[in-house]
Amino acid sequence: MTTASNELPRFDDPVLRPSPRMLLWYCYGGHLPKTNHSWVLHDVTCRTWVLRHFARWMMVIVPVFCLYLAFMPTSFGTRLYTDFAICGGIFMFALVNILIDTDRRAVRAGYSFNLPGEIRSSRGVDKQRLSNHARRERIAERQARRRG
Repeated sequence: MTTASNELPRFDDPVLRPSPRMLLWYCYGGHLPKTNHSWVLHDVTCRTWVLRHFARWMMVIVPVFCLYLAFMPTSFGTRLYTDFAICGGIFMFALVNILIDTDRRAVRAGYSFNLPGEIRSSRGVDKQRLSNHARRERIAERQARRRG
């Protein structure tokens, strides 16, 4: 998106999904090429952004879980119990830092740090307005049926 410091990111670029190799790199915190920067903004602001965030973190948690379970020299029950505790801690870290992580990904793609939050909140406001309008229409229809 941005090559120079005075160039603003563009929002009309096509959303191109990264290749599986680049997507794996992105899950572990890597940068994506400029062609995928609009996808990064989509990734951190779409309707399922929370699920996508935890799916990225599962890419970190699952290998840790498997390696710990396979190589720790204790009984299986102890390994399993401590493995769930470690992975639960990582999961809680991901939960606590959800906004920081998504905003950081948008900043690395060339967007301002508050843009993802603004997009998500504007979508929430639009959704609330739409549902309020639909509710008012249902109430008006119900009142019209009662009158006539």
